[in-house]
Amino acid sequence: MIYGGVVGRVVLLIAFGLLALTACGASSRRPPAHATAPSTTKQCRNQAAALTRIDRDLTAMQHAPTADAMSTLTDRFLLHVSTAPLTNLQRNRLIDHAAAAVSIKCPQCFQALEAERPIPAIRAGELKCSS
Repeated sequence: MIYGGVVGRVVLLIAFGLLALTACGASSRRPPAHATAPSTTKQCRNQAAALTRIDRDLTAMQHAPTADAMSTLTDRFLLHVSTAPLTNLQRNRLIDHAAAAVSIKCPQCFQALEAERPIPAIRAGELKCSS
C-alpha cells in the first residue's frame, strides 16, 4: 500500500514537471524544429520580465494611499498588461487581481479595468498572445 502511494507521488511530480516545461510559449501552431528553442526561450524571458513588472504594479495598487494615486497606478498597470506577451486568459486573470485591489478605493479605476477585459476575444477563441 505504501509503495503504491510513493510511486503515485513520483509519477505526479514528473507529470507536473513536464507540464511546467511545456506551458511557457505553447501554441496550437508549431514553428519548425530549428526555430523553436531560441524563440521560446526569448518569449519566456520576455513574459517573465513583463509579469515581474505587472506584479510590482499590482503591489503598488494594493498599497496606494489615495484614489488619485490609484488612478495613476491603474493606467500604468493597463499599459503594461496590454503590451505584455500574454494570452487573453492570462490578461483577464491579472485584471481580476487588479480589480480586487482597487474596487473599494477607486470606483472609476474598477470601471476602467472592467472595460479592458478581453472577454469578447476569449469568447471568439482568440487565446494567443497579442504582443
